[in-house]
Amino acid sequence: MDCRECPEGYKITYTPMAPGNYLITIKYGGPQHIVGSPFKAKITGVRLSGGHSLHETSSVLVETVTKSSKVGGAYSASSTSSSTKLSSDASKVVCRGAGLSKAMIGQKNNFTVDCSKAGTNMLMVGVHGPQAPCEEVYVKHMGNKLYNVTYTVKDKGSYTVIVKWGDDNVPGSPYKVAVP
Repeated sequence: MDCRECPEGYKITYTPMAPGNYLITIKYGGPQHIVGSPFKAKITGVRLSGGHSLHETSSVLVETVTKSSKVGGAYSASSTSSSTKLSSDASKVVCRGAGLSKAMIGQKNNFTVDCSKAGTNMLMVGVHGPQAPCEEVYVKHMGNKLYNVTYTVKDKGSYTVIVKWGDDNVPGSPYKVAVP
């Protein structure tokens, strides 16, 4: 995900993790959609993750700033939003559970991710096997930024479990998981 200010506004890029039909909703100043939103997009190509749901969502909040004055080639900026700036710290995420070190073929392997002290961001989890990404990875928000992650493996070998809070790996990630 990339978000930066452009001369004509804001440019947002998003990398879909699986092919399919997507709805892209863009709102400005609250619950109002911009003209044309939601936009429909048909994504083709290879699956980049083992997506677990037919209805996955991602969201980004862009806080606007007003360029108020130009001083010596630099702009000073002031926030035009009354909300607090989103901030997070991946180092404060705590992962626990057997699924971080060992997994069993054909069984639900799980672990928890506690992001309650890590600020506001998006949790991203990926499980990659010896030959391909894991087909089923379920991430369930249990409330208060506590998540339960469940995944199923089909092959023996060494797996890698990646857990990110926003763009940053959490402590211990990537995890090496043995499948006997």
